[in-house]
Amino acid sequence: MTLSVDNLYKPEFEEAARYICSPALRTPDHHEALWKALQKGWLRAVASDHCGIDIKGMKDYGRNDFSKIPNGSPSVENRLAILWTYGVEKGKISRQRFVDVFATAPAKFNGIFPRKGHIDVGSDADIVIFNPRWKGIISNKTSLHQVDYSIFEGMEQIGRSEKVYLRGRLVANEGKFVGVKGQGQYIDGEAYGAAYQNV
Repeated sequence: MTLSVDNLYKPEFEEAARYICSPALRTPDHHEALWKALQKGWLRAVASDHCGIDIKGMKDYGRNDFSKIPNGSPSVENRLAILWTYGVEKGKISRQRFVDVFATAPAKFNGIFPRKGHIDVGSDADIVIFNPRWKGIISNKTSLHQVDYSIFEGMEQIGRSEKVYLRGRLVANEGKFVGVKGQGQYIDGEAYGAAYQNV
């Protein structure tokens, strides 16, 4: 919805391989159609094709054979910032739609709502305190994904998560992880059909 096939698929392997992901990059006219679909509710959620693999590692398997380039790009860390900066700030989606496509709808589709994607008694108290006035530039040097590149390198970012709480405990503060490894818990979701009826 933000990256264009027009200027990112280049002849150099190191440049092109980083953008091998699903769905494939589109042209700018497709971007506008996707934002409109998101605004109108024809698209219900936004996810990423996140895959934390290095250009100088697994991606290199496809250097001499395009079909062997592992699919995916590091992107989940930037999903919220991209949605806010290029969606809400540009007037393409509302703040309410932003919350829905980022948190509520994915929880419903995965059968873990209302435990996740919802703030209420009995839910997990996963809460993001978001600062809409923060400004910066996306850089791999400041990323937490521990991959040797960022597909959003150099792009403007407006807003960031100031604090993130996992089940009521602070795990991120001003862009830094302050939690404890192993805090995550596997949650068994309902079957897709059952979850979909709750949307």
